[in-house]
Amino acid sequence: MNNLLTVEEVKNYLEIEQQQLEHYIAQGKLQAYKIGGTFLRFRKEDVLNLRFEIQPASGARKKTPGVLSRIADFWRFNNFYILSLLIVGAAIYFILRA
Repeated sequence: MNNLLTVEEVKNYLEIEQQQLEHYIAQGKLQAYKIGGTFLRFRKEDVLNLRFEIQPASGARKKTPGVLSRIADFWRFNNFYILSLLIVGAAIYFILRA
């Protein structure tokens, strides 16, 4: 089992930019390991610990979506099913009406 993460995986998981990642390494908050002399890797446990340390700061900045945003997301991901259900319902109505 691989317990090491790449630079890109860490940046995506922590949702940070390259400069911020370099800052955490320089401060000693995140230990980087060189593999083969060129590839930087990070232990999953270290990344998880750092995420829990910085999560309250990043969580406070995130805004919860409003009702209209949630409705728009629901429509965007389910419009095919909703329209299909309406078409089938209309077809059944017209078949039974005749």
